[in-house]
This record gives sequence, C-alpha cells and structure tokens, in this order.
Amino acid sequence: MAQPREVMERMKKLLIFVFLLPALLLGFHPDSGNAQEKRVVIGYTSRDLNNFPLFAAQAKGFFREASISPELVQVRSTVGLAGLLSGSVDYNTSFSSAIRWAAQGSPVVGAMSMVDRPNFYLIVRPEIRNVTDLRGKAVGVGTVGAINDIITRKMLAHFGVGPDKVTMIGIGDLPVRMAALRSGSIQATTAPPPAPIQAKEMGLRVLAFAGDIVELPLAGLSTTTAKLKSARSEVVSVVTTVLRGLLFIRNRRQESVDIMQKIFKMDRAAAEASYDLSVKSYSVDGSASLAGIQNVLEIGRTQAGNRQVTPSDVVDFGPLREAQAALGIR
Repeated sequence: MAQPREVMERMKKLLIFVFLLPALLLGFHPDSGNAQEKRVVIGYTSRDLNNFPLFAAQAKGFFREASISPELVQVRSTVGLAGLLSGSVDYNTSFSSAIRWAAQGSPVVGAMSMVDRPNFYLIVRPEIRNVTDLRGKAVGVGTVGAINDIITRKMLAHFGVGPDKVTMIGIGDLPVRMAALRSGSIQATTAPPPAPIQAKEMGLRVLAFAGDIVELPLAGLSTTTAKLKSARSEVVSVVTTVLRGLLFIRNRRQESVDIMQKIFKMDRAAAEASYDLSVKSYSVDGSASLAGIQNVLEIGRTQAGNRQVTPSDVVDFGPLREAQAALGIR
C-alpha cells in the first residue's frame, strides 16, 4: 500500500500536469516568458502605398514583438465608421474620414497620421504641356465630390485653373481613368504611384505633385473615444507599432523596397520609383499639421452642418506622444 507521503507526491504531480496541460497543448512553455498576443482588428481602405506603414510593421514582425496579433481587414471608408462603432473593427486607417466623422458628432478620434500629404500626381495627355492648357478640357476623377475630386480641384486652382474652366467627369477606378486618358476621352486625371511611372511608359506626362500644393492627412489610425478611455495602453501599443513601421520606411529605403516588391507584386525598378515618389508624402513622426487637419475639416464643413469644430475635437495625439517618447523621437 502506498504511504501517505507517496500519495501526496503523486497528487502534486497530477495537479501540476492538469495546470500545465492547456499551455502544452497551445505550444507554450511555462518558462518561455511569452505573453499571450492581444488580437486587434485593423480596417484599411485599400492595399496601396498609403497603408504601407501598416503592412511594413506586419512584415517586419513589429506587431509580434509587441504581443499584438493583428487581423487586417479591407473595408470601404463608407462602412468604416459602422465597423468602429459596432466594435467589429478596433482601428481604421482612413484618417481623413475619421476626422470628418468626428466633426459630424461620431464618437471617433484620429490617433496617428501615416500620410500627411496627398500622394497624388497630375497625369495628362502628351499634348498638354502645362496645367493652364487644361482650360476647356475634360478631367477625370473617381467620383465627383470624393477626395480624389477635391484634391484635383485644389491642384488645378493652384495653377489658376478654376472649377468653371474645366469639365470634371466621374468615371470610376484608376484603371478606367487611365484607359480614358490614353484614348483621349479625358485629358487629365490624378493618381498615386505606380501610375505616374506607368504613365510615362505610355507616353503621357506628369505635371504636378499634390503634396507640394496642399497638406491633407489621408491615412493614419483612428479609433473610438470609448476605446481610448477603456484601453489606452492597447492604443498606445498599436500606435507605437505602426509608428515603427512608418519610421522604418522613411529610414530604410532598400529594405522597404524589398517589402514593397513582395506586398504589391512590383518589379525592382517600379518599386524603387514608387518608393521615391511616395516617401515625401509620409508623416515624419506620425503627427499631422494643424493646417492639414483644418483642411480636412474645411472639406467636411458642409457635411458637419456648420458645427463649430476644432482640431482638438477630432484628433487626440496623446497616445502618439507616448509612442514617440518610447521610440526616442520626441
């Protein structure tokens, strides 16, 4: 018969096994020191260079190092607000949309800017030699009244071509606009990289860069005011991780080009050219200028019903300041 002491030793071993079994089944070791990763859902509008800092952060393992398990989900900006408010999406990368939603009274806030200047280039037919030649011509945009249309109008106005001097036509996505440009149905459109590179190969001209003309933070991170209050440490951690991706892109050209090739399926030459065209649109430290935020507010002024709104009502860079301090850039 087993002695009482032996029985106690057996019971201890059994209890240890019972407590460790879930960890063993999940592939964890009690001495590994790895905390369980926090799952967050991040909505992004399109798989493009505006969202590259997010993709770079994932590719470099920055989320994993922060014990975050991101689920990146593509959502249209028009449904992004619903995702945030329902809790099905924790963060959204449409920074300018979040500012406009907040201006209209929605409980969301912009937390970080990835792109503080629009990464759009004015592409024209070969016979158009300067912007003023577009007077009386047709200019194609995605949707009249959308952000692409607004930026295009600002670019033209900068060169003295007012809205009454051209015919703005909403003709859909970029491939459709580029085809219309080649055929001569329209004489100009605006587009992000790599379109300017492709345009030159088609014999088209690139006349201007929107970022030289207007400050307009388009992409970044936004979340709800409720999450900012209830899970501030998580917000700081996510912002810090994406900020690392942003700084990586700005400071590590060759490695960034390598990642661009894989993510966007580009050849080396196209990736290098796209990087050089895009990098000047990225925020230096994750923030956006007061002028840029006010420009977004001005665009959405009519939608907000002329409510009196200030930048502090729509943006909270508190978590960003903590992230900057943690990374030693502020």
